[in-house]
Amino acid sequence: MYTLSDIKTDCFHFDSVKPCKPHKQQGMFCDNCTQYKKVESRILVIKFAASGDVLRTTSILPALHEKHKGAAVYWITAKNAVSIFHNNPFVKKVISESAEYLALLQVMQFDAVYNLEADVHSSALAAIAKSKNKNGFILDTDGVVKPANNLADEWFVMGINDDIKKKNTRTYFEHIYGMCGFKSEVVPPKIFLSEVEKSITSKFINEHSLNKGKKILGINTGAGKRWPLKKWGFSDYVALIEKLHAERKDVELVLFGGPEEAEYNKALVESLSFKIIDAGTGNDVRSFFALVDAVDVLLTPDSLSMHVGVALGKSVIVYTGPTSFTELDVFGKGDIIHSDIDCLSCYLNKCDKETNCMNTISVNTMVEVVIKNL
Repeated sequence: MYTLSDIKTDCFHFDSVKPCKPHKQQGMFCDNCTQYKKVESRILVIKFAASGDVLRTTSILPALHEKHKGAAVYWITAKNAVSIFHNNPFVKKVISESAEYLALLQVMQFDAVYNLEADVHSSALAAIAKSKNKNGFILDTDGVVKPANNLADEWFVMGINDDIKKKNTRTYFEHIYGMCGFKSEVVPPKIFLSEVEKSITSKFINEHSLNKGKKILGINTGAGKRWPLKKWGFSDYVALIEKLHAERKDVELVLFGGPEEAEYNKALVESLSFKIIDAGTGNDVRSFFALVDAVDVLLTPDSLSMHVGVALGKSVIVYTGPTSFTELDVFGKGDIIHSDIDCLSCYLNKCDKETNCMNTISVNTMVEVVIKNL
């Protein structure tokens, strides 16, 4: 007969409401468990924003565990970003429901809090979290977002001053590592695919006979609803795909996009003189990850797909204009393409200029960079 004293509630795998994984999967219990992993610190990370932004921020996890030995990491995020963390061994619990995280913040004591978003909501959560060690941003009693300490000063000022933002030369990863006080070398984020998800990759490769020695180039047209200016021109995509098909018979082309690109990609496929492999636009997030894992090189705007490609270790060619190209990083695998016009990094989602950051990126430039990476 087990009593409460027999249960190791300080184990990383312990779950108050259901059997832990070692028990469920291998039948072990606390008295004979070989998977016992003592929690020595509890860390809170707060990061909402877009899914791609959350994914790239997971780059901090190895450094966080290096700094906080035996850490149980709790991550508060938006509902649409929860699936990003599936199978991630660096995070104990992901919380997206406001009722749950507000209750948790009233009770739990954390050894450190990292809020990497300078907005009112996340900064308010960081302010009420119980911890003497707070990093990133908090909300003061006047309702004003401010740096929790001077490590976040530079990012804070960049967020409210366009001129300083445009002069920035450091990547997003360098900034957030600095905000957290990490001395570790910056590493790319990582997606952990399950065996079921890996089977989706294999099935896609086999169905389309992609395992015949050819390089596989993924072309993603999606840029999200917030930044329509990130998209390249329709006729440019057609010209690019036709030119690559004509010049590189040793390359298979696969088209990607999200639900917003359903009509766009359909029209693109119908405009081509040959049949391209279409990965579809209705895939759920984890299936999308699995399908991207089938490619060798990914061409994409600065979007979720870019961060997915990086997190899967692909060669990523990203093109950008309204957002800062200096903040991007493909970690030595791929290229970052941008125009040289003066108004780059404007962070506008619409532009009335006849000559802009997107239409000044030529088809020939894209082809040249893609072929180099192939």
